[in-house]
Order: sequence, then C-alpha cells, then structure tokens
Amino acid sequence: MKLQYMGTAAAEAMPALFCRCDACVRSRAAGGKNIRMRSGLIINDTVMIDFCPDAYALSLKFGIELAAVRDVFITHSHHDHFDCEDLVMRRMPVFCQLPYKLNLFGNAATIKRLDDYVRDHDIPYDDYLNVTQLEFFKPYETVDGVTMTYLPAQHAPKETAGIYLIRDGEKTALYAHDTGEFLEETMAFLKTQKLDFISLDACYGKRDHGVGHMGIPNGRKMVAELRAAGAVNDDAVVIVNHFSHNCGQLHEELEAEVKDDGFLVAYDGMIVNI
Repeated sequence: MKLQYMGTAAAEAMPALFCRCDACVRSRAAGGKNIRMRSGLIINDTVMIDFCPDAYALSLKFGIELAAVRDVFITHSHHDHFDCEDLVMRRMPVFCQLPYKLNLFGNAATIKRLDDYVRDHDIPYDDYLNVTQLEFFKPYETVDGVTMTYLPAQHAPKETAGIYLIRDGEKTALYAHDTGEFLEETMAFLKTQKLDFISLDACYGKRDHGVGHMGIPNGRKMVAELRAAGAVNDDAVVIVNHFSHNCGQLHEELEAEVKDDGFLVAYDGMIVNI
C-alpha cells in the first residue's frame, strides 16, 4: 500500500496565515519540512482522504495527478478538510474532460455543505459526482479495490465526524484525523484489527490535549492500549501528523519528541510504502 501525505497542518496551516507567534516566525525562517499546508492523504494514487483548500498547489508541488483519483472520502465538513468550492472544478465537461465520474463519500454535514453550495451557485453535480452518505463501521470498496471503513471520531460534536480504517487485501492502515482520544466504540473495534500503519492526530505536539484533537502524549496512550490488545503488528509504522502552530514545535523538535517512541513525523508530500 502506498500512502502519500498531501498537507500535514491544521486549519490555519503552518506558519499560520496571519500569525507572528514564535512557532510561525521560526517555521517561516527555517522553511523545508516546517512549511505545512492543510491535511489530506492519497492511497495508491487513486483514493483520497479529504479534499483540502491546498490540494491544487500540493498536487503541482509533489507531482500528484488529481485526475487519477477515483474515490474521495471526507472525514468531516470543516473547510480545511472539505473544499467544496474547488471540488466543483471536477465538473464535466466545463472544467474537466474525463470519461468517468468522481465517487465522493461523506457524512450528512459534508453532503449538506456541498448541496448548499451548488444550490446557491446553481451548479448541479449529478453529471460529475457520485455521492454516498457514509455509515459508521460499514466498509466501502473503491474502484481499485481498497476498502474504507468510517469510524466515529471524537471531534466536531455538531456532526458525525469520522476517521478511516484502510485495507487493500494485504495491509491495514488507520488514518485518525481529526479526533481526540478514541471513543469507546472506536477503540473496541480497532482492538479487533491488526494494524500495519497508524497516522495519529498530534495537533498540539508535546502538549496533553485529548479533546477534539490530540497531542503526542494522547497518541502514545492510544498506541499503548492498542498494542496491549495485540492490535498493532510488531513492524507497524506509527506517524504523528496534523500539526497546529499551537504545538509550538518545528519538525526537528517534533522528531526529537517522538524519537524514543519509534514514531515518525509527517511532512508535506511524505510517501510511506507498507
């Protein structure tokens, strides 16, 4: 399974759009892996989790062909994870000439946001999108045979936000953004799995913050509980991701923070093959 991070930041990006805090000033000066755009993931080049406002810029920067994406799975309706305005550029044949529709999967709030936008702008999507409302714990198979299962997240209490379990027949991955510490029913389900890859929300870096988002201490706790249940394979890759400037740490500082855990720190464009 090939996993490629798009952006690796929270909603304000890093450095944040309008900020001069210490972390933002230092990240601007340092550049490189410290420049983070809004988050998303590409699986096997054809499956996408979240469609962020920076998708176009990131696709150019990292040579990602968005036309190859056949299935898009949205975690929740927040604008940094679902840019429905740019998604309209998939409209055929006005903005896009492809012989197939894009399959879009999202919760009720995501679909409502899309419906509201296309109604206000009189841009119907039936000719270029197949839209499916997700159900928790139900597996959905993509065009290229990847199975995606939507799991309840502890995030955005006004909607049913979720995270994703990903299977390709050989490997199993967990992409857990945005969420605080896992809900009881999510943890119970994950304990029945054998995970080869875990990507954890670490929005607050070294800070303990388990509500809505996580810090690294909360991620350690989640991984330890899964390991104790036998749900994490011995050679599993664990990555921390989705950083806010509120974490106060640059990339190398985050690497030092998780060195003893054996975790990796995501950066924009990072590719992991499991």
